[in-house]
Amino acid sequence: MKRILAILAAASAFSAAAALAADAIAAAQETSAGLAAGISEEEAALPQSWQGKIAAGVDLRSGNTEKEGFSAHADAKKLQGKTVVVATIDGAYEEEEVEDSDGTTRDEQTVGQVKGAIDIKQRFDWFFLYGRVSADHDDIADLKYRFIESLGLGTYLVDLDTLKLSVEAGVAQVQEKYAGLGSDDYTAWRVAERCDWTPEFADGVSFFEAADFLADFDEFDRHLANGEAGVDIPMFLHLSLTCKGVINYNNMPAPGNDKTDTQLLFQVGYNF
Repeated sequence: MKRILAILAAASAFSAAAALAADAIAAAQETSAGLAAGISEEEAALPQSWQGKIAAGVDLRSGNTEKEGFSAHADAKKLQGKTVVVATIDGAYEEEEVEDSDGTTRDEQTVGQVKGAIDIKQRFDWFFLYGRVSADHDDIADLKYRFIESLGLGTYLVDLDTLKLSVEAGVAQVQEKYAGLGSDDYTAWRVAERCDWTPEFADGVSFFEAADFLADFDEFDRHLANGEAGVDIPMFLHLSLTCKGVINYNNMPAPGNDKTDTQLLFQVGYNF
């Protein structure tokens, strides 16, 4: 299974790299043809150069920590022909209390988390093939690292200009290590969905919601669930305000840690 996933992931990456290397004239022709082949108007409207956002703000947490911290986010996406590539990275940190030998506590130890992902989606008539690679590090949950490579199929249940709802299903390979424990490696099945709504009555305002679920093929008690929902509000000079809630559930966390972590984030971003 690992070899199959590695081969398919390499093939997807090679295909995407080749598509992204095409010149602008060929890309424009492919985009026009792609509309007839099932690419949504929103994706067809993506420029041939990268577009995205860089944002920073504060986050309020509960679960393995009850503190306020600072967060940052960056994403970029590009359409080339019928291939959509999306890259994201999120980070956060906070000050943790340290106790001196005399019993005095102070905020001096910085702990944080960072997560990045690359998604490649190849659209066909009524479905798409996706490949996803993600990496996660979380001091707060005692997670040294978690790498997930997944492949599968998806489709749009709703594909309108103002409302899009997609679902995905596939397999994933997970490698992870917690503080004080050995590394682990297992194969899982994955399901996910995402909804984006841009109402006509609110100029430029967009609502979004996404969730995914992974479960070990051999040990169903070991599973992960993640979800987020929020709104992006345009401001001025390419700036926007994003408010979102995030929930991460791990049924088998590191010893002494909670299963559920939640975040409430407020970020101001620059759109490019």
